[in-house]
Amino acid sequence: MQYKRILVPVDGSKNAELAVTKAVFTAQRNSAHLDIISIIQTSRFLDVYGHMGSNTDYLDITYRKTKEYVEMLKETIKEKYNFEDVSISVESGNAAKIIAEVAPKEFDDDLIMMGATGMSALQRTMIGSVADYVVRVAKCDVLLVRTDLTNLLS
Repeated sequence: MQYKRILVPVDGSKNAELAVTKAVFTAQRNSAHLDIISIIQTSRFLDVYGHMGSNTDYLDITYRKTKEYVEMLKETIKEKYNFEDVSISVESGNAAKIIAEVAPKEFDDDLIMMGATGMSALQRTMIGSVADYVVRVAKCDVLLVRTDLTNLLS
């Protein structure tokens, strides 16, 4: 199968950036387009009553820094790998739902490549894992990146 559009969610983690690198090589081999997305989990900015309140300043700063980060990733991909077929997006909301359901439908992605979770088993039990949800719910293929470029565990 040849993939046409690859979705790569990023959160600034080492695993996510490793997924970006592997996705670039996969896109080059498949002549595919990369959709890089970062999601701001807006629930982190709600007060105890479920209101945004004075946290909107923090949300604005987070959005700006996230946008700068994905723009830097796009520029790095262009310079380092001579690959320009990349779109970037910053969204807000439930990361798992956006990655598994909303973005692939909106962007017409046929593969999601994402870093495997860095959480412990206890953390996954308590708050769940975005990667676990995406693997269970996504309608397209999902590849969890766990290894470095030589396919050795990092």
